[in-house]
Amino acid sequence: MEFTERQKTIIQMLKAKSPLTGEEIAKQLKLSVPTIRGDLRLLTAVEVLTARPKVGYVYHGNGQAGVDYAALYDKPISAIMQPAPTIKDDATLQEAISKLFLQDVGTLFVVDPKGQLVGLISRKDLLRASFNNSKPESVLASIIMTRMPNIVTVTADMTVKQAGQLLLKHKIDSAPVVDKAAPQRVTGKITKNRIFQHFIEQA
Repeated sequence: MEFTERQKTIIQMLKAKSPLTGEEIAKQLKLSVPTIRGDLRLLTAVEVLTARPKVGYVYHGNGQAGVDYAALYDKPISAIMQPAPTIKDDATLQEAISKLFLQDVGTLFVVDPKGQLVGLISRKDLLRASFNNSKPESVLASIIMTRMPNIVTVTADMTVKQAGQLLLKHKIDSAPVVDKAAPQRVTGKITKNRIFQHFIEQA
């Protein structure tokens, strides 16, 4: 992880003398405490510094600064993506409910007879449709799905960071991974939980 010049200065100060309070650090840098608060929070989060209540900040060592952040954030989605749970667009609501809960997934990707992505169905979609229809066997998946192009997709060459940013931006839990050359061909899926699992495994 690359620190800013100010963060490097703070580290050197605390290497030379620990503990120092936030006020003491700010005074030596001729800055205000609010200005350096973000720096101190980051350095504490990556365990370069340790914050001791009523004592101040203490130099802890390299800690998480040695983590390979490239392995965390720059790894391509292709390395961690999961199989995509799909369902045909002529499947019934009842079939969709059964498949979603049997596979224990939050989203089903709807494909046409050619295997091309045409929509997706979430648990919320299924619950809403179930409440509104007394005969789930008579309602087709294509009726209740969210349709293309209103679906956020990612490609296998995107990084974990890029995919995670898309999930956060659009406030969704998962996205289909599609073929870059054929954007409607689903090759897998990526979820917030899978990204979190990846971080834990690397840590």
